[in-house]
Amino acid sequence: MKQVVDDVLVKHRYTFNGIIDKLPSDDRGDNVRFVSAVADSLFADGITNWGRIATLVAFGAAVCDYLKDKGGENCVELVGDEISVCLLTDQKDWLIKNNSWEGFVEFFQVADPESTLRNILMIIAGVAGFGATLTLLF
Repeated sequence: MKQVVDDVLVKHRYTFNGIIDKLPSDDRGDNVRFVSAVADSLFADGITNWGRIATLVAFGAAVCDYLKDKGGENCVELVGDEISVCLLTDQKDWLIKNNSWEGFVEFFQVADPESTLRNILMIIAGVAGFGATLTLLF
C-alpha cells in the first residue's frame, strides 16, 4: 500500500494541498472531521474502487504531512481513525465483496524489483546447478 499511496501522492499532491488550503482555519486543527467530508464526496456517486480507496488514504497521508508541519502530530492518529471509520462503515460491504486486503494487493500487483531480481538469480543458479550436475554425470 505504501508504494501505491506514494504514487498517488506524487500525482495528486497539488490537488490535495489545494483542498487542505481551502479548509477554514478552524478545520485545520484538532478537528479532522473534514476527512469524512472528503471521503463522502469521493464516494458520493456510489462508485467504489481500489483507486478511490488509495486516493482517500493518500489524501490522509497529505493531511498528516500538513499537520506534522504545523505541529499537530497529535492529530495524525485521528486522521487514520477517521479514514478507518469511513472505510469500515460506508465501504465495508464493497471491501468484503472485493476480498479486502488481498483484493487490494491483487488489483495493484506492484512489482517488487528485489524479488524479481532474486527470482531471476535463482533461475540462473538453478540452471547452472543443473548444468554442472549433467557435466559431472557424463
